[in-house]
Order: sequence, then structure tokens, then C-alpha cells
Amino acid sequence: MRPKSLVLLALALGCGLIASIGISQVLDSSGKAAPVETAPIYVALQNVNVGDPITDAMVSLEEWPKDKVPVGAIAKWEDLEERRPRTNIYQGEPILDTKLLAKGQVNDPIQGVPSGMRLKTISVDARKSAAGLLSPGDRVDVQIYVRRNEQEGITTPFTKIFLQNIRVYAVDQTVDKTIDGAEARNVAKTVSLIVTPLQANRITLAENLGEISLIPRNPDDEAVVDDSEQDIEALLNPSTANSREKEQLAKQKNDESSNPMESLKAFMQAAMDRNSGQADATTAAPFEMVIVYPTEVDRVQFLGGKQVHPGAAGATSMGSFASPPPAASAPDADQPVAAPLPPDFPIDLQAK
Repeated sequence: MRPKSLVLLALALGCGLIASIGISQVLDSSGKAAPVETAPIYVALQNVNVGDPITDAMVSLEEWPKDKVPVGAIAKWEDLEERRPRTNIYQGEPILDTKLLAKGQVNDPIQGVPSGMRLKTISVDARKSAAGLLSPGDRVDVQIYVRRNEQEGITTPFTKIFLQNIRVYAVDQTVDKTIDGAEARNVAKTVSLIVTPLQANRITLAENLGEISLIPRNPDDEAVVDDSEQDIEALLNPSTANSREKEQLAKQKNDESSNPMESLKAFMQAAMDRNSGQADATTAAPFEMVIVYPTEVDRVQFLGGKQVHPGAAGATSMGSFASPPPAASAPDADQPVAAPLPPDFPIDLQAK
């Protein structure tokens, strides 16, 4: 082979080798994932109950992608030491500052009871607590059902709402996680209410007198409803029914009461309706009254409680309201003529 051909062949092999190396490097660089920026946070190694002190054996410092780190995650042991959870913390869950009490603080629900109020706990079941739908902060009415007890002077059973708009402070309802991670909800057995001392006494009396139930209400509903007793006679009276129109009307009234402008509009509309009714009254027929005087007769017309003047709209023009006195008729020749009165007679019978 000629030397020139050998040189060209070597040159071609070199160029091909360089190209293959470059292509492989490009492919390797494109297949590699971009480096992920991480940050250390504390994660629970086991379930931690409410109020239990957190120890270093319960948590572990792990590297998490920065874009996956929750807001408030704790990254320093100094921020975690001597603190207790305010809610249950589960295994694998990041430790968040919002789920912990302050350093040295012990969970004490009684501290949240307002001054001057009392915490009254009652026993409930699914039927008495709205099927477990109650949560802290809800508002309820308290109802009592009393059975017939002639020894106590109760001749007929009755029911009555005796407390209204009471705030639920705590519910012993718990949420547990099963092995597969699902949540199992248990219905509450006790509910704690914020009441005054007098209301607490009434609840205790009601518990010993009959059965009490909690009736949830809208949190924004502050209205005081009719709390009259309902007995068997009232139960057997004609039934009552709700409708969509009633519910919408109640919601509309609630919205208008919370909106002063809507209330003003409703007041102005009612005034316009009244004025319209009065205007319609002017089209009715006038009322005519005949007034008889000793010597003459007047005919007066009224419309809408007011006297109608001659020529008024909707009234018949009568000229003068007073009818002209009847013309004196000539004396009848067949009738006797009265004798003239003496000049000194005390009463003038001809005077009008």
C-alpha cells in the first residue's frame, strides 16, 4: 500500500475515534440526573402521642429535597429539645414547629376555659351527638327528654330545649391510623361544653331527670328560638313540614340581617308597596254620606278616608255639597191653615 494511502487511512480512523468519544460523552452527560439540593430535617422514627416528651431516640435527622421540605420543619436539635407534641405525630412524618408546644409547656386544656365560665362534660352516643359530626368550636342547643314519672309529678312525657347556642370545647373523638395507613374514626363518648355555673347546674339536673341530646346549629346563627315544651298532645297535632322555599327564605333573612344595605332596600321596597296600595285605593268608588239638618240635606263624598271636593278625580261633581232647600209649596186648600201665633209667643217657629 502506498504511504499516502496509509496516511489517509490513519487520519480517517483518528477522526472516527474522536467522534465516537465525543458522542459517548454527550450521551453520558444527558443520561445523568441533575444534582438535587437537599436540606436536613428531623423526622419521627415512631409514633409520638400528645403530651409525650420528645427524645433523640424518637427522631432522626434526614436529608430531604429542599423543594419537598414542609414549611416549619425543624432542622436543629435545640429547637426540638424539651418540647412536647400538641397533636399525634406518626412514624415517617416531618417534625413541624406548629405541632409542638413551647419549651417546658405541658398540654393543659383547662387553661383554655374563659374566665367566669365552666367546663361541663356530658356522656353522649352517636344519636345524642349528631352521629359524631361535632367538633370543637361548634355551636349546639341542649335538649332534654323527660319520661312519665308520676312520683315526681310528671304525668305526661315531654321534650324541651333548655340551653341555646352553647359552644363545644372538646370532643373525645380520636382518629387512629390502621396498619395500611387508613384512618379509623371513633364516635365520641363525651363532649365538653363551655357554660356558666348556672347552666352547669341545669345540665346536671337535666342528666338526672331525663335524657339530654345535642342539636348542632349554624355557627353564625345567634337567634334565640322558641323553647316551649312539646308533649304528646303537641306531637299528635297536624304535622309541620319544611320546603326548599322555607330554607331559602331563612337563608335570605339571615343574609339580609347581616347586610345593612339589603335591610334598607327591603324597608324602602315595603314603603313603595304601601304607597302603591294607597294609590290603588283612589280608583275605588267614593263613599257618600247624607247629612240631614232640620231645614236642609247635605250630601258629602269621601274617598280613602278624605272628603272629596267637587271635580276631584274619580268623584262625581255635584256642584255644592248642600242640597238646596225644598221649595215652599203652596198651601193646600184642603188642609187647614194653622192659626197665627200670639205676638208674645217665646219661640219663633219660622226661624231657620
